[in-house]
Amino acid sequence: MPSGVVPPLVESFLIIEQPRQRFGHWMTTVAPLDSRRAPPLAGVSAYYDPSCDQALIGLRYDELALGAERLAFVVEVALLAEIGMVQPAELADGDRKRFVSERLLRCTIQITDKRSVGGALSELVKLIKATKSSPRVAIQAPKAPPTLPPMPFQPRGTDDDPVLLTPPKGTRNDMQTIPRSTRDIDPEQMRTTSPHVIPRSSLISEPVLPKSTTIYARYLRSGRWIPIRIGALSLKGAALMTGALPRLHDHVDVALSFASHRALVRGVVAKVSTLQEVSSTGAATFSVGFTLDDASRKQLTDLLTAARAANVTIKPPPPRATRRFPVEWPVVLGTVRGAIRAEALDVSAEGMFVRPIHPLTAESIPSFTVVLDDTSAPVSGRAKVVRQIDAVEAQVCGLSAGFGLHIVEMSAHERERWFAFLARIERRADKRVLIGAAPARLAELQAALAGAGYAVTGGTDPGALVQLASAETRPVDAALIDASWLAPGASSAWVQSLFSARNVPCLSMQGDSRRARSAVDKLLAVV
Repeated sequence: MPSGVVPPLVESFLIIEQPRQRFGHWMTTVAPLDSRRAPPLAGVSAYYDPSCDQALIGLRYDELALGAERLAFVVEVALLAEIGMVQPAELADGDRKRFVSERLLRCTIQITDKRSVGGALSELVKLIKATKSSPRVAIQAPKAPPTLPPMPFQPRGTDDDPVLLTPPKGTRNDMQTIPRSTRDIDPEQMRTTSPHVIPRSSLISEPVLPKSTTIYARYLRSGRWIPIRIGALSLKGAALMTGALPRLHDHVDVALSFASHRALVRGVVAKVSTLQEVSSTGAATFSVGFTLDDASRKQLTDLLTAARAANVTIKPPPPRATRRFPVEWPVVLGTVRGAIRAEALDVSAEGMFVRPIHPLTAESIPSFTVVLDDTSAPVSGRAKVVRQIDAVEAQVCGLSAGFGLHIVEMSAHERERWFAFLARIERRADKRVLIGAAPARLAELQAALAGAGYAVTGGTDPGALVQLASAETRPVDAALIDASWLAPGASSAWVQSLFSARNVPCLSMQGDSRRARSAVDKLLAVV
């Protein structure tokens, strides 16, 4: 490159669905883009399109700073988070001009010149909330976005037949399904899909769906989708059963699937089973009143219509003998092929559901060893493999692949310790912890607490932390601040004062993230 010539910036846009309603989830999702592992950002902008309730996060990178990997890290984050991604420079010239002149100009709120993705998203959501709560405040028309720099290379395709950039999966499944074979499809029909986003069916090989007789459901907890059972379901709401209950008046995201139909809905928890009801009925249930926009209403209507056409009747499932609590706890299994590391994804008094690094044999009876959280020797026993969810079934049903184990042998003393372990997890499951930390550190602390049963959320930006602290009617039960997150020499007093006004206990810590669980246990008297 000649001396004095500045290399053009490489620009890409992330498409965020429902930025205000799912703010906590998206802050956790985009946190890796602000971490040290991510390529350095030259700038971040954010736009809000009220017509489809989407935020566009513009990422600008210096071409030299990206290196040989280019945007591979950004694409990986977007794929894992199921976020749509657009690179204007990869579009044909006509599509690129339409994206700038139509898509961006449709946005009524605009944030520019930010240095972090989390900070831009946080400020954008703050303005969205202010706009919705103050309808009389006039919104100034946004400035036209700056003209994008000339492309340093020839774009792919032509205006008539562009070669599309392959994005990650969208968070909604409201795009038209495109068959695997397009030999008999009218080319004009193919163009009904957005030129900027590729449907999910082109990104993965869809399995052949078996005839479905069940509506599967999950709800989002601590950034992880937890399987739940359906007791009742309509356009107004649902009655759901799970081991780890949300709190009354919490906002929850629920994902539903039936055959090829998917629906992502959001609602407010209206009722939660009391401890007396759980002990008397054996079922831990909560009811949700849905708040549907046009897209989610159509998804849910299509799903319910398809289920009714298949003569599917929703009957309250029989109560389980014991509650299953979602965790991520290390387990060692002893099999005929030797010791196998595994991770327990849920635990109960009678067994656990595990994800081993090697498959188990059906009906086999492996031994198991678990190091509990009581600083004593591990407990051990034997368990029978009673269930398997393979990769295809897991993808169809929206579950995790793994094996169900039923404990068949355990000494009385160790079973007593196992019950005490479950009691501590049950108490943690009712607690909500808010974490403030840098992106990489946030992921470590969230994994440590969520894996032990806590419901967690977090922010990497002080402004985001303030919004998360006030997002729900009921405040969080505790706040955990990473000491290294604060500016050098800064005191944590301002953070603690933020939560003291809401009577929320707060602590700061540094060092090994595995200490977070014991520190929060002590703060909340989980013993």
